Amino acid sequence: MAGLPGGVVHAGSREFLAREGLPAAGAFLDFGALATGVLRPLPADGERLFVLGETDYCTPFAAVGNLVLLDGTTGEVLLDNGGPRRDLLASDLPALAGLVREVEAVAEAARRPEALDGQRGPAVVAEAVARAERLMREADPGLFSDDSAPPAHWSTALLVHALGWGALPGGPDGPAYEVGPELVAELAALTDEDDGPGQVHRFRPEHLPAALVHEPTRRLLTEVGLPLGGAIFGVCEEPLVTMGEAYPEYFDGEEERPYQRDFIALGDWPTDLTIALDGATGQLELPDWYDDGQPEAYLNRDLSALLYALWTYERLRAEWERWDHGRSHDTWAVFDPQSLLSTVVDRLVEAVDPEAFASPGCSWRLLAEDGHMGGMLG
Repeated sequence: MAGLPGGVVHAGSREFLAREGLPAAGAFLDFGALATGVLRPLPADGERLFVLGETDYCTPFAAVGNLVLLDGTTGEVLLDNGGPRRDLLASDLPALAGLVREVEAVAEAARRPEALDGQRGPAVVAEAVARAERLMREADPGLFSDDSAPPAHWSTALLVHALGWGALPGGPDGPAYEVGPELVAELAALTDEDDGPGQVHRFRPEHLPAALVHEPTRRLLTEVGLPLGGAIFGVCEEPLVTMGEAYPEYFDGEEERPYQRDFIALGDWPTDLTIALDGATGQLELPDWYDDGQPEAYLNRDLSALLYALWTYERLRAEWERWDHGRSHDTWAVFDPQSLLSTVVDRLVEAVDPEAFASPGCSWRLLAEDGHMGGMLG
């Protein structure tokens, strides 16, 4: 950094900014304010606090994120929303850089298929979180010294990045994702309205229609299974039949998507629609039963993509509900985990299957932008 203001009297902070500096962004924090080479003071605090950047998520109705501040006297890094109280984000700048590095490392490693010998699933997610938390405690032991008061921001940011360990992308001739039984079992538990372990249904091969020749989908249905009791996705009863057999009233010769007659009726979807499975390709579509062109036909590339998208959403929703009813305000002065979660949920679900968000008429995008429902997590 070209020049440091005299208000930064903490020697360790001056040395760190002069020799190393912070990354441009990471762990849902944006340090773009430092790009000018000038450390801007926070006017209301008599040039003791200086702006390092801001969060890249905002509280509801806010135009920008909360500020990330450096205390020029103590070297502490704080989260600020303009109020009288602040949250401690890191004990000093080297610790802040270390925490960002560990959170980002979790996401980066998940993108490498060879990491952990290709192991993926909920248990691996938990392992990745536990390992990163140990390293983060080593990076800033003072921040984590009080187990009764978890540090602001970091555990939520870590969880979001760790979800990348849920499943590996499939090969060119395989499913979109290598979804395992553990992921489906956890999805069933997350969607069980009685907060029980959830039930998974595996189909018997003889109860699958002859039209279902897409082998990855057959294996998933018989070996891995589908979660029962979900609010978004409900499984059709066995044996599976074609859309034309299940809903003859919608295939009277005037339907908008007549080719779906021979698709397989797989399960229920919001707005009283049924998911239509292309038995040849594994692609999932939705019918146009209301003759308005919406939603568009495409739902997901295949069943594995749907399950991974649902699991990603449900993990984020579970974390959202953990902090519901204002509990976060009793834990932190500034940080609101729901703000971070609501900011990332659309992009995380979209990343599973970008085509499912490719246009305004796609069902996933319609669900995400439903203002009456408050978005996907509202």
